[in-house]
Amino acid sequence: MVKLEDVARKAGISKTTVSRVLNNDKTITVTDETREKILAAVEELGYKPLRKKRTKPKQYHVAMIHNNEAFKSTVDRAFYFSIRNGLEHMALKKNVTIVSLPLDHLTTISTTNTTFDGAIILGNLSKDEHDFIREYIHSQHVVVIGLANPYADQYDHISFNTRQAVYKVLNYLRELGHEQIGCLGAEESSDLLNTDSRKWHFTEYMKALDLYHEDWVIFGDKGIEAGQEIAKKLLELEEIPTALFVANDPTAIGVVQALQDAGLKVPEDMSVIGFNGDYTTEYIYPPLSTLKVNTNEMGQEAMITVLERIKGYRKLAKKVEIATHIIERKSCAPMKK
Repeated sequence: MVKLEDVARKAGISKTTVSRVLNNDKTITVTDETREKILAAVEELGYKPLRKKRTKPKQYHVAMIHNNEAFKSTVDRAFYFSIRNGLEHMALKKNVTIVSLPLDHLTTISTTNTTFDGAIILGNLSKDEHDFIREYIHSQHVVVIGLANPYADQYDHISFNTRQAVYKVLNYLRELGHEQIGCLGAEESSDLLNTDSRKWHFTEYMKALDLYHEDWVIFGDKGIEAGQEIAKKLLELEEIPTALFVANDPTAIGVVQALQDAGLKVPEDMSVIGFNGDYTTEYIYPPLSTLKVNTNEMGQEAMITVLERIKGYRKLAKKVEIATHIIERKSCAPMKK
């Protein structure tokens, strides 16, 4: 078999130069005479360069763990779908296979001997639920997307600053002239710290300004229908606020519908702002103003973060807070004078 050394010897040119010319190295400058000598030697000797085998990039397997209800409705659970889109987008780029695992499917792992390089936990799960996950997922490469992370010293954490987000909403409403502001939403997990509670930060903010009305803070179940029921309870009061901060978008959609059913105009009679930035909020009437949580970016960042741990780039756990911002639409208006 003719080797590169044979071509170099025949042409009277160094092996390095021959190699660079045959590989079309653009950074080397040679004369036409030198190039012709090399090509003539190649032809005369019948030299055929060995083709380098392409190595396939390593395929990683990551579990995406979530509560059993997370993906049952694209409207009520748009938050989770957006995170998943971000995860899948980055997984495709990074050659990662994602396996979706509802909590009640975790027990199948032990019977099938399934293993994962890492895991991403979606949502505000309880401490008990996290402990349940640890029984079946033994990887140390775990990222939590959400507010509650009971193993912050071990698990990476992708979240946002709840206090800043709530204060942005309330500052926005007050800039519109509203002082009488209510807060509606879905009951939060008892495992949430006060620093992660939207209701807690609302209360803190309003009490500091002596604007807090306990009757105007009503929390119940999740979803559009729950929002309708919560709004009906508010409308039973003798005095109602001029603006509402609704702690998640599906509930806010239901609240707007209930207000309209009761003959109130949004925003003329009452301003309403949601929280999350779900895609659905753009298509109701009026289009809903909301606090945008960049969920797609949270998903992408989570995939990058879990790969850092899997590949050994980092051992210490970290927390990443994704920025939030107000999306102004048509459901909020300046306070009538």
